Amino acid sequence: MDEIINIKCSPDFFMSKLYLSNHPENETVRICKTLVRFIKCQHDIFGSLEFLNDHTIRTKPLNDLADDCLMSVALFSKHIQSRSQRYGSPSVEWYVYVGTRSFEKLDYKEIAQNYNFWTSFISEHIFA
Repeated sequence: MDEIINIKCSPDFFMSKLYLSNHPENETVRICKTLVRFIKCQHDIFGSLEFLNDHTIRTKPLNDLADDCLMSVALFSKHIQSRSQRYGSPSVEWYVYVGTRSFEKLDYKEIAQNYNFWTSFISEHIFA
């Protein structure tokens, strides 16, 4: 990947930026948790499966799936699109669909309804 992303790790930084969105607090706090998890956890954010060890694969927990899809679309849409065209991997639309449905199932319907807004906001205002 040839892009460099400017990462500031402070949850306070995230919240100060997220409050600029003028969205309800329950949305901004949940998105902040997504951002903090993305920065602190080192795992594969693409796809719906995770490898626990050499012998165990499982479907990601719904919370992780929602976060991973949001961050994948927000930061790596071009990479996802390229992989989809080159290898038949899931498309950006798949990630949007799965992420939206995951947030709905987690009862974050506002985030699901504003999914495109949040992916753009994260891309343009957090990791710009």
